[in-house]
Amino acid sequence: MIVFGRNLVHRNLGRLALATVVTLVIAGGVAGSATAAPDHGRKANVVVSAHRGHDTSTCGSDRHPCATITKGLQRAADDAVVRVLPGRYHELVVMTRPARLVGYRARINATGLSSGTGMEMIASAVTVTRSASGSTVEGFRVTGAYGEGILVLGAHHVRIAHNHVIGNDRGTPANTGYPECQAQGEVPGDCGEGIHLMSATNSTIARNRVNHNAGGILVTDEFGPASGNRIVRNRVAHNAYDCGITMPGHNPNALAADGTRQPTVAGVHDNLVKGNVIVANGLRGEGAGVLIAAAMPGAASYDNRIVDNVIRRNEMAGVTLHAHAPNQDISGNVVRHNTIGRNNLGGDPDAGVTQTTGILVFSALPFVTVHITVRNNHIHGNVFRIWRSANVTLN
Repeated sequence: MIVFGRNLVHRNLGRLALATVVTLVIAGGVAGSATAAPDHGRKANVVVSAHRGHDTSTCGSDRHPCATITKGLQRAADDAVVRVLPGRYHELVVMTRPARLVGYRARINATGLSSGTGMEMIASAVTVTRSASGSTVEGFRVTGAYGEGILVLGAHHVRIAHNHVIGNDRGTPANTGYPECQAQGEVPGDCGEGIHLMSATNSTIARNRVNHNAGGILVTDEFGPASGNRIVRNRVAHNAYDCGITMPGHNPNALAADGTRQPTVAGVHDNLVKGNVIVANGLRGEGAGVLIAAAMPGAASYDNRIVDNVIRRNEMAGVTLHAHAPNQDISGNVVRHNTIGRNNLGGDPDAGVTQTTGILVFSALPFVTVHITVRNNHIHGNVFRIWRSANVTLN
């Protein structure tokens, strides 16, 4: 998070400049992706081994595995199981067909890698595109990417589970042209965080360890709604510059001009954040444990549920909700049954709250009442258990 004209906004807010690259990736048109090789009979089960494999037009069996994940995906039929054996895989993995990608002590290291240039750059270690909806990515250590560790673009029913996503978001304007890493005015780039659901729906992020990235898990709606997603039982810790789990409205078309919700067009809504451990995020920057926010007119993040999480020692409040501009919507969110320790260690500049706070709900809109449900949370060790603006109603 960053102070932007004294409005505290997520560092990715307004990053619609990524449109070109995302359009290309969602369409599956990435040079060097899993669709590039000729089809010599795709397989329902593919084996990949960095140590004994060779990338050939017929690789993928137990006796003759492929050497790279990219080649393994090229050899895989739709809905195939791609088993990635122990080893280090120095590549960018782009999934353009549905598959179950399973790692066995496998490490995807994207250090120094990118695909394309400028607005067409891909810099996430693993990218799941819309045409790969229904895919699974599990069992990997993912590290070193300029951008996201794992990025899901416009896809649905994707499962990201049992991965260790560590040390990503390494890009800066000096070493990558990736749009998510570029500064915009006072807002520095954060390269998309550890795991990013961008306009993804009905997908699951479960039982991952997400740590030592710029930020943890990000859910956004640049190119369509981000809804029906489940973020459950992850450990999100020590992401130094941003929030643990962030659900900001990025798209100004989530609301009509009269404030009516347009859930099929855009908006971050109806997502579940449950059973996560969210610790020590944003301590070198500005980051809440869980952030729900909207910063521009027409943006919305509503009807999300934050339940049964353990949240402590984050730079801002354990659960922070922010609204900053006219015609935006953060109402209907539910914060319930969480265990929230000492948070807001660095204070909240927008709200002017500098003392420790468990849950903070801030609205800069004087004539709009925000309705939030906050019930049955165990909050301890804070000066303020719950802090809210005067125009916020807590149910």
